Amino acid sequence: MHLLPYLTVLATAFTALTSAVALSQSESKAVEFRTYGGDKCLCEDDANLLRDAYVRMISVWNPADAKYLTDDFRDTSGSINILIGKPLDGSVPTFANKQEFVDHMTVMPDNLPLQVTFSTFNCKYITLIWTATFGVAQKAVRGIAVVGTVYDKKKKMWLINSLDVEWNSMAYLLDIGGSYQVPGQP
Repeated sequence: MHLLPYLTVLATAFTALTSAVALSQSESKAVEFRTYGGDKCLCEDDANLLRDAYVRMISVWNPADAKYLTDDFRDTSGSINILIGKPLDGSVPTFANKQEFVDHMTVMPDNLPLQVTFSTFNCKYITLIWTATFGVAQKAVRGIAVVGTVYDKKKKMWLINSLDVEWNSMAYLLDIGGSYQVPGQP
């Protein structure tokens, strides 16, 4: 009978030890998943990193942030296309690749003071709603961006491979000093 308390303590210790080993193994798999892409789903840290990189690219362009873009990156925006004379139906990307985007941003950066008002993500996409008030008219521009991502196994990091962005282009036009007339009004 005196063995029962010792066996109980031994069994409890064994259970605790095996549980701790199992927990540390599952935690290490979770870290590997976050760090190396695992089954190729974004984690919150990676989503926040890319969201912040996007905001920097649009708010305060720095060519160093181009490292977050894939070479086959594309940007599609009817809001931009209307201002630069490209088709609005999405058949032509605003910027067809990383180099076009970088060249444009280097020569004519947006420098919009983006304030993110909502952000969410899933396995491969980050969606954010933003506002920016700037320029001549100081009209609030509200926009939405869907940031497509891919995991780069060589760089061991997530990258932005697409942007789909829309915003109130009339408020933007006024902010950059443009004007428009509502049809049917003098």
